[in-house]
Amino acid sequence: MSMSQRRGTTTDNLNNVIQVIQLGRKTGVLTVERGHEATLEVGEITFVYGQITHAHIGELDGQIAVNVLCSWGLCRFLFTPSGSERSTGPIPSQPHASSRTTAPLKEIHTNISPPIPESRDYLSSDHTGIGQPRPFRTEQVDDALVLLEQAGLSRPHRHLLLLIDGQRTPLELVRLTGRPLEEIQRLLYDLERIGVISQ
Repeated sequence: MSMSQRRGTTTDNLNNVIQVIQLGRKTGVLTVERGHEATLEVGEITFVYGQITHAHIGELDGQIAVNVLCSWGLCRFLFTPSGSERSTGPIPSQPHASSRTTAPLKEIHTNISPPIPESRDYLSSDHTGIGQPRPFRTEQVDDALVLLEQAGLSRPHRHLLLLIDGQRTPLELVRLTGRPLEEIQRLLYDLERIGVISQ
C-alpha cells in the first residue's frame, strides 16, 4: 500500500520533520516519498528515542542517506511510532534494515537530540529574528559536504550546514544546536569562507 493510500502528510522541509522527531525523542519509522510513478523516490529513517539508528533511500544507506533526506524540500511523510516506544527493548527490525548500519549514525544529530529548554520559545517565536541575517546554502547538500570534507571542517560544521535553510537566523541556529552564538558565528564564517553558504 502506497503512502498516499495511508494518508501521508505533506511538508516543504523534511529536515524540520526530522528535528521534531529528534527533539520529541520519538521511537518509530519515518517513511518519506516524493515524485510520482516513474520519478517516485522513497526513503525511510528509523528512530530510537530520537536517535537515528538506520536510514536508506534507493541504494543509499546510513549517513549518506540521512544527508540526502535532510536536503529534501517538498515531499510526503508518514511517521509510524513503534509499539515498543515505552519499553526498554530494541524496536523491531524493519523490512529494509541493513547489517551495514553503523554506529556514527547515532551521533549525527546528537546536539539536537536532548530537549532544549528554549525549544518551545523558539517554536512559538519565529518572528523574533526580524532584521537578522538568514544564512542560506549556495551549493547542493552533496556538493557542499564534499567541499567541507576537502577543507577538513568538523562535524559541527556539517551539522550546522544541514540546519541552514535560508529561513533560520543565527539565534535560531543557537537554539537548535545548543552552541554559543560566538561559536555559531565562527562556524558560519568558516562555511562562508569555503563558499557553501552566504549570509
